[in-house]
Amino acid sequence: MPFLLMIFMMNNNLKFLALAALINGTCFSMILPLLAPLTRQLHLSEFQGGVIVSAGAICMAIASIWVAKNKSNQSPQNLVNYGFMGMTVTWALFTFILALGLEAILPSVLIFILLVLSRASTGIFMAMPQIGLQSYVMTESTETTTRSKNMTLFGAMNSFGIIVGPLATSLLLYGGLLFPMWFAVALLALVSLALFMIFKKKSDIRSDADKASEQSSNTVLNQQNIIKHSLIWLALGFSTYVAIVTLNMTAGFYIQDKFFLSSQQSAVYFSQCMVVVGICLVVTQLLIVKMIKLQLHSLVLIGILTMCFGLLLSLYAQSIVVFQASYIFYGISVACLLPAFTTGAAQAVTQDSQVKMAGYCTATQAFGLIFGPLVSTYLYQFDQNLPFYFLFALMILVGICIGWVLVRKEEEMSSFVED
Repeated sequence: MPFLLMIFMMNNNLKFLALAALINGTCFSMILPLLAPLTRQLHLSEFQGGVIVSAGAICMAIASIWVAKNKSNQSPQNLVNYGFMGMTVTWALFTFILALGLEAILPSVLIFILLVLSRASTGIFMAMPQIGLQSYVMTESTETTTRSKNMTLFGAMNSFGIIVGPLATSLLLYGGLLFPMWFAVALLALVSLALFMIFKKKSDIRSDADKASEQSSNTVLNQQNIIKHSLIWLALGFSTYVAIVTLNMTAGFYIQDKFFLSSQQSAVYFSQCMVVVGICLVVTQLLIVKMIKLQLHSLVLIGILTMCFGLLLSLYAQSIVVFQASYIFYGISVACLLPAFTTGAAQAVTQDSQVKMAGYCTATQAFGLIFGPLVSTYLYQFDQNLPFYFLFALMILVGICIGWVLVRKEEEMSSFVED
């Protein structure tokens, strides 16, 4: 990925923290490809599987708000350390409960309650590293331009982790259904240990210059104006994350039911879908940055069109190979829509409002991870095609709105030049 190359331009602490941001998002999303086979083997409904995933996202959103308001009580280093240590423990607990359920040691209802609680606790601790990383960038980056670039990079790394997680799971599935989960626990434990050993303590007292910069940012655009200027791009990001979660979760059930496969077979075929997505996403991103140099409106257009074509291909696929081919277009789409979302949101506000904008982008991700699992699994109970039709309508609606906004902006610029 292009933004991975930017890591090498940072100091050692920021390099490691950028990697930690990637691992943070990766480990949190590794459950998505496993949800369908695990749900079926645990004798839970599709909607219960969605509730398990959404519980973590809900607690992440709540914890983000609480920690952000009280972060002066903790240094950025402590937030990152406590977050990763907490995620290690709660993720291990979540995996252990899954193992108990697969062995039928406890009743399904009790397993469901314990999974929701453990997933929710993971979401609470996941919020801490994200806020801690943002705070660390704020204190370490003295120049506004550098600060904005680092904030964008850390947000991109976490978003990329949402893609890498399912891909990593698909590659590790050959060790068994729970092997990817235990791998995530081991990875989190190593990161926690490394952070504890090499993270140098920094003073959390910010300089007068930083405080002055923060005060000026509050006067540039108030909260309502920031949302007004960036609403359409936040809607694009929300739709993209809903699509990512739906295509990682509901598709697992869809493959099994449409092509009459066992849980293990559907997990293997779906893992191949994730490999296809990962390859297409990386290749497309490299082409965009190194060769094609697409403009913002082109990214949106290509992203939405390829997403819609992929959805239609998935709906009318008569063989598993054709269904897997649709993930080529999903990879291209996500590779276009995620940078379009972050770039459009950043361009919608002034330089001094970038930090607040980063917070809204993080909240958008959380809401997408809450809404997507609940709605897609709920619709799936009525008809297995409904989640795909819903995504199709959502992407078309967002595309029309963005097109209308961009056309209006061009008309305003033209009239301004003529005057």
